[in-house]
Amino acid sequence: MKAALWVVRFAAAVVGDERYREHWEADVVGARELGMSPLKVAFGALRAVVVMPSKGVAVAGIGPLGIALKHAQTPRGRVLAIAVVSALLLLGGVAMLFA
Repeated sequence: MKAALWVVRFAAAVVGDERYREHWEADVVGARELGMSPLKVAFGALRAVVVMPSKGVAVAGIGPLGIALKHAQTPRGRVLAIAVVSALLLLGGVAMLFA
């Protein structure tokens, strides 16, 4: 359940609208009552973000993430840019930890 809520919060953060987060969290919480997997509902919300039209960025990002988001023109590209930059930063941190 916690992983599903995390996925929904990430998806809502990509969209940038608090209403989606509230609705999607309620869907995840109520999924068990309907015999559905909360994680599948959460990934459905994530899929919706990929095809949802973008409203634009309110604040310009700084650093590698800002550059990646500036060049990503589609919502799918933005999600991919966030995932790639996050993975690279995580790998860099792990490399520094063991160096």
